[in-house]
Amino acid sequence: MESLDHLRRQWDADVLADPTLGGEGCDRLLAWQMEHGACFDDRPLCRVLRPAFVTPTQLVRLEGICRRLMAAIRQVRIHITAGDDWLDRLGLMPAVRKLVAIDPGFEKIGITTRLDAFEDGSAFSFVELNAEAPAGIAYHDLLARMFRDMNPMERLRQHAEVRPLRVVGWLLQALLTTYNEWGRGAGKPRIAIVDWRTSPTTPEFHLLAQAFGRAGYPTVVADPRDLELRHGRLWAGDFRIDLVYRRVLVVDCAARPEDVATLVEAARQRAVCMVNPFRTAILHRKRLFAELTDPTSPVDLRPEERATIDQCIPWTRLVRDIRTTGPAAEGAPTIDLLDYIRQGREHLVLKPDDAYGGRGVFLGWQMDAQAWEAALDEAQAAHYVVQDRVPLPTREFPVMGQDRQSDMFLMDRDPYVFRGRMGGFLTRLAVGPLANVTRGGGMVPTFVVGSGT
Repeated sequence: MESLDHLRRQWDADVLADPTLGGEGCDRLLAWQMEHGACFDDRPLCRVLRPAFVTPTQLVRLEGICRRLMAAIRQVRIHITAGDDWLDRLGLMPAVRKLVAIDPGFEKIGITTRLDAFEDGSAFSFVELNAEAPAGIAYHDLLARMFRDMNPMERLRQHAEVRPLRVVGWLLQALLTTYNEWGRGAGKPRIAIVDWRTSPTTPEFHLLAQAFGRAGYPTVVADPRDLELRHGRLWAGDFRIDLVYRRVLVVDCAARPEDVATLVEAARQRAVCMVNPFRTAILHRKRLFAELTDPTSPVDLRPEERATIDQCIPWTRLVRDIRTTGPAAEGAPTIDLLDYIRQGREHLVLKPDDAYGGRGVFLGWQMDAQAWEAALDEAQAAHYVVQDRVPLPTREFPVMGQDRQSDMFLMDRDPYVFRGRMGGFLTRLAVGPLANVTRGGGMVPTFVVGSGT
């Protein structure tokens, strides 16, 4: 089989030669996305004319990396929750602590997660774990339908085996497995996808509800303010709920306790199985990577897990006034952390420990010394991590429009991990340094190309 680079060049040539993908054709693709729900905050999610490709060999390799990383993260979770004072040591807000203290009724808490990563050649750099409520799953499968029907895909199939990665099925299976472990339900669960009705990802909720319904699991989309607890069961109107797929964020639940009181009480009473549980806030912390990359950490890791961490996770530390070990690439010297941060502006990034959507991130190489010092002051006053800069790969994609010219995009490749197993990717494209949909970025689906797909 030809290399992926060759296939990409051939695909792009087919796009340019295809009269159905001219200006009017691109307008139809954009309108198709809006009509079918592949949109975020009233804008189409994909504005390029090529999906992402991966070979079966790359897929197997990445599955192994994710499996080892998630096993290591599980060990970190066990370590940081050991003892009676673990809630005190995590630095959680009081309102979040109350939510995290609720026992979900099952042991595994990272049911649906996403490892955010950049791929540079054959190397992967994983920069954080999204363990809250990672989005994009239904968008991915819908966009795969759009690309599946394009003429360049038909021509690609003539000389290569091609299949889309399907992600929704992985999500549903993770929900059902967890529901069975929860052990208080019988038969097929009735599912509610719960978030604010004003959420910009509401179209995705309805896509998921349709997919779950087609699989035989009645599903509604509900605002937490519309829930009722009656006779020990949770209801949305006249719809009885057995399983909540929680998309409303823990931080929002903590900030708006009256609006989520019914949902919280249902979880406390175990009137429903809720995925992800509130306790997932333990994993949605960038300080996990500080534990993983600190050679003095007492976390018990296997040699293959340690090797994967050394290869794939950048040096990370919780911002504190301490002495610690520096990056291995510099010989792992003993450093004064705050002084090291001040002097390392060109290769360091400061991130809030538990934020999302690129909020509060400071990229040192884009700041002057004075602004960086102010950012460090802010980081010391809050809960922040410092992380070594990773290569930010760019890739050329043909853009929807009359001339179909190509532009360069920052591209990340973020594996979805369901109950510890990889189940597809979120591949995001951005023109700036933060590949985030909430910051105006887009996405493309991933197809497996090659023998053995």
